[in-house]
Amino acid sequence: MSTKQLISESSLLYSNKQIGDAIVDIANRCNSTLRDAEVTILPVMKGALIFSGQLIPKLKFHCLVDYIHATRYLNNKGHPSVSWIYEPKLNLVKDKIVLVVDDILDEGITLNAVKNNLIEMGAKKVLVAVLFDKKIDKIKPIKADFFGLEVPDAYVYGFGLDFNGIGRNIPHLYAHK
Repeated sequence: MSTKQLISESSLLYSNKQIGDAIVDIANRCNSTLRDAEVTILPVMKGALIFSGQLIPKLKFHCLVDYIHATRYLNNKGHPSVSWIYEPKLNLVKDKIVLVVDDILDEGITLNAVKNNLIEMGAKKVLVAVLFDKKIDKIKPIKADFFGLEVPDAYVYGFGLDFNGIGRNIPHLYAHK
């Protein structure tokens, strides 16, 4: 499927401008909360790449940056366990304040596992920032400390989120019909 065809079968949820404004708001709230701290920033790959690339330059506190690559998805299907592809360096987590940055809080299973793993690694405090918070009819095991925009319980893509491997580079957020 082409990107053009995908967009024609979808509805726009948020424009790039709305997303950009939400990122500024998240940055302001992070700056207020973490103003004088040294914080390890850990984007969750691949989805958080675009969000974190725009968020991190707006943060005014001292940042150390690494990343996490953890997933419970294979071929767009969720699995019960989280697979770790890359864990952050221990010296960037142990006794540190950690800010996990992710694209979307869906069911919260992966982010909860990430947070618990970082606590087990000795993080002093773990905070979570997500750009999108999906409204679902389940109680999530984790809540974001900072989030930008709410999205409906639909398959969303764009601005870092993909649809069957395509669409991460689309500057807006869409819901597939």
